[in-house]
Amino acid sequence: MRNVVQFVREALINNFRELDKWFQKEEALLDYKPSMDQWNIREVLEHISLTNYFLLLTINKSTRRALERKMDGLIIMAPHDYEEKFRQIEIVRSKSFGWVNPAHLEPSGSRDLYEVRMLLKQQFAQCMYNLSLLKNGEGRLVKTMMTVNNLGKLDIYQYIFFLTKHIERHQAQMQELREQYEDSAVAV
Repeated sequence: MRNVVQFVREALINNFRELDKWFQKEEALLDYKPSMDQWNIREVLEHISLTNYFLLLTINKSTRRALERKMDGLIIMAPHDYEEKFRQIEIVRSKSFGWVNPAHLEPSGSRDLYEVRMLLKQQFAQCMYNLSLLKNGEGRLVKTMMTVNNLGKLDIYQYIFFLTKHIERHQAQMQELREQYEDSAVAV
């Protein structure tokens, strides 16, 4: 299980590191909106922080439950098909399935970028803290339903991994926005 914890930890570190780089981009890029019905990069970053907030409500509650269920000397083993669920979660980072955001995950566009950045840093720290509490496989003791793409029940490690794949999905969206912005600058 230590390999799973390390795998999820690395995904967190890499994705949040890449995410933080967007806050250093020029204002014009952050505000660029190819059309009125698309989000700009500021809004994408806000959306990520909103989604993380709600995912972390579940992750934090599940972590507390897992620690309550933990028993000294209990060795927690992963089932033989454990890695398959991680492969299913990988799909979340692509646009291969449709997803309509609930209203509470829609960005307002009015949040201060500094505030969003601080929220994301706190969310990263919270994820890392949860992983540190679940370093011996305790994250397998609680499963929670994930309706996105019909993923079904996910343990805490898988739930945190889902959070990282959601970030990757929107990293790709921001990269597309940057390319569109650069193309529009060349056209002018």
